[in-house]
Amino acid sequence: MSIERSQQLDPRADPELDRQVVRKLDRQGVRLAVAFVGLSVIWGLAFNLTGLPFFPVVVAGGVVTGLTGFWVRRANDEPEPSFALTWPVAGLAVVVALVHFAVGHLLFGLASRVLPAFTETALEVYQRTGTLPVWGQLLLGGVLTAGLEEVFWRGAFTTMVADRVRPHLPDGLGRKRQGFALVVVSTAGYALFHVATLKLALIAAAALGGLVWGSLLLVTRSVGATIIAHVLWTCLMILFPPT
Repeated sequence: MSIERSQQLDPRADPELDRQVVRKLDRQGVRLAVAFVGLSVIWGLAFNLTGLPFFPVVVAGGVVTGLTGFWVRRANDEPEPSFALTWPVAGLAVVVALVHFAVGHLLFGLASRVLPAFTETALEVYQRTGTLPVWGQLLLGGVLTAGLEEVFWRGAFTTMVADRVRPHLPDGLGRKRQGFALVVVSTAGYALFHVATLKLALIAAAALGGLVWGSLLLVTRSVGATIIAHVLWTCLMILFPPT
């Protein structure tokens, strides 16, 4: 199965083989649900317990997220989505990150005029990250944590959710519309996860980021591309915060 098309079970196939496939999907689904809840708790604690050292907890959460992504990913005989990259795909990821950064700043400015909570919650996050030198923020927050997040969210969560939602979409929707619908569904899960942080700015950023990185995965089928886009965007947000 891939993000573009799920493998349909052939009714003429070996029933035992079909049962094995179903059991495998069930195990993956349980792992995904456990990971979603467990990681929500970790990130919720990281952003809301001010007594904890912020960056160490966030980095630990990023490492756990990445390892969890490998835990719930599909088997080796199902290679998509891969981490493979080509120069054109890497270039596209860079362009996407730059556009995402510019559009995000514009939307943040507009939203903060209507909802001051955007500015307030963003300031809370930046004030806590300011305890670490910029190079440390870039290395630990931008490169390590953001990169490992993609292993789980685009390397496992997005595609596995897509495989389960796709059979329920109308056949007449068309491949492109189906792809967009799947990105929207996975983005909803990504944004819902960030509700645990209780930070409105982070929830909104997750909603936009989920659409961007999910669409990039849909086009490139490369988690490597989404890692580049996420890491570059995060580093730019550290260097040039919207506030």
